[in-house]
Amino acid sequence: MIRLKQFYPLLNRNAVVTIYDRKGATVLFEGMVMDIPDRFDGCGVTEFQAPCGENLFFRVAAEPDFTGTDKGLWHEGSLRVNGVIFHYWMKQYDEGSEFGINGDGRISKLLIQRDGKTVCHYERGWDIKPTDPDAQLALDILVHTENY
Repeated sequence: MIRLKQFYPLLNRNAVVTIYDRKGATVLFEGMVMDIPDRFDGCGVTEFQAPCGENLFFRVAAEPDFTGTDKGLWHEGSLRVNGVIFHYWMKQYDEGSEFGINGDGRISKLLIQRDGKTVCHYERGWDIKPTDPDAQLALDILVHTENY
């Protein structure tokens, strides 16, 4: 199986890509090639599309698994906002850092999903800002309770 990192030399670093999970239901990353998180490098590519004049599309054999080697730093949970369940994964340090949310927070990585779709993604910077007011409220709750 071809690994995602094998595509990198073939792509313009500023090309915009969308990476989906193996089912194609969840966006795991949207952004420029040069900003693809390292955790996707070894993922097998199950589908690739490059429509003429449009963004690149990758489907990879990956799930939103953020446990890796920093297992003790990762937290997973759910929030109910206006009757809707948001599931989240976050990497949280004991002290804030320049890479944390708001430039000094303890949360350096955060993924929030609603119905299996990513509605907010932060990985030392914003990959996907909250997509609507409810997603923003879910983020605000986590930042207020967990970031400082």
